[in-house]
Amino acid sequence: MGQSALASVALHSSDGRTLSISGLRGKPTLLFFGFTHCPEVCPLSLVKAVQLKRQLGPVAEHLQVVFVTVDPQRDTPAHLRDYLAAFDPTFIGLAGDETGTRAVAESLGVSYQRVGEGEAATFEHTASWFLLGADGKLQEVLGYALTEAEMADKVRARLTASDT
Repeated sequence: MGQSALASVALHSSDGRTLSISGLRGKPTLLFFGFTHCPEVCPLSLVKAVQLKRQLGPVAEHLQVVFVTVDPQRDTPAHLRDYLAAFDPTFIGLAGDETGTRAVAESLGVSYQRVGEGEAATFEHTASWFLLGADGKLQEVLGYALTEAEMADKVRARLTASDT
């Protein structure tokens, strides 16, 4: 499917819409793939996004933060809404079926794998943020090891470059 998955795969959002990743166009998007039962990496990444928005100040109003679940069996759109609201009520959660989610993830180079079964299941997954421009094109991959300040510098540079 490749990059076409970003346009063709329908995902259900925590705010009640059905859309594709390319349907997020219009605003720069900071995209993360994870799951709500994640013990450490996902919540820490979301805290980092909250802090990033604070550091960006007014520029952050033009940035949407989107969390795509790799665990759609447990992470329904309603569950995503409740989970993400604890971090920032403007964050958007997206859930699709397994085939669609995998196609979207792979189109951005994200890999993930279920470990275990049932409620005890966890996932090994890519823990990078993906910055998409307002045009929907990938602009930057922000690795997990970056600090909030480093992320803010990279995102600010991209956001201000796209304003000109």
